[in-house]
Amino acid sequence: MAYSLQEHTLPITFGRKLHVATRHTGAPLTLFFVHGGGGNKNQWREQFAHFSHKSVNLVAWDAFGHGKSQNSKTERDFTADAFLKDFQTIFEKYKTEKNIIIAHSFGCRLMLAWVLQVWQKHHVLPIDGAMLLGPAPHEQSRRGLFNNWMDRLPLPVMELLRERLARRFEALAWHPNTDANLIAQERRATQGNTLFMMRALLRNGPVFKAHSLRDLPLFPVTLVAGKQDGLVPFSVVENVNAALSGSTVSVLEPCGHQIMLEQPKLVNQLIEQLIQRVKTAQP
Repeated sequence: MAYSLQEHTLPITFGRKLHVATRHTGAPLTLFFVHGGGGNKNQWREQFAHFSHKSVNLVAWDAFGHGKSQNSKTERDFTADAFLKDFQTIFEKYKTEKNIIIAHSFGCRLMLAWVLQVWQKHHVLPIDGAMLLGPAPHEQSRRGLFNNWMDRLPLPVMELLRERLARRFEALAWHPNTDANLIAQERRATQGNTLFMMRALLRNGPVFKAHSLRDLPLFPVTLVAGKQDGLVPFSVVENVNAALSGSTVSVLEPCGHQIMLEQPKLVNQLIEQLIQRVKTAQP
């Protein structure tokens, strides 16, 4: 990965290692980037390119089972507790004086669940700000990939449907006018994702009600939605926004679900604005 990021492997527990990319400048502010289910840290490349010229530290990682991180064919390796421990380990290792988390889709679900967990256990807000791009639904668990009768099919049968499922996903996830080369690049990047991993991830994702976020103290949050997002209902964004008193909402268009890739310049501008909000927030 370019942009002067250093890549390395971070052991979490025995048999569980994550691939992490970092840029340390000695600055007091760190930006953590959390990709969504089926994604990878390189989806933040436009943000890396922009902020590599700024006085901030950068941290991004491939979630377990994704990208260059370790994978598994055991469902217990994809529990919510395991992913929350990953989150906590990375944050504790790389946090600085001020910390902002920028998350996408399923990464938003993990981030909010982690913040709630830390608050409920220690009554401490671990971060200074957050940006949530296309936050995934989080109020109930899914049965699997499809959340319908198809989840009862054996995985080998699902694999036969993989190409059709990929085309369907792309139709929902991207704005129709998105550059075909960008879509093809992302398709190649996700070829290593297994349907087992995606099914286990969705089955075991953390579940919490939006109203539980009302317990959190005030802190700067930017919610970002794609106007043409075919994967995440806008009601999810509205519910999270209603629960977080320090949040604002930006709706980008033309834009689907892959917000940081479809509208990178606008996302970078919003991150810059969030940084200023964090810097001027009252302690």
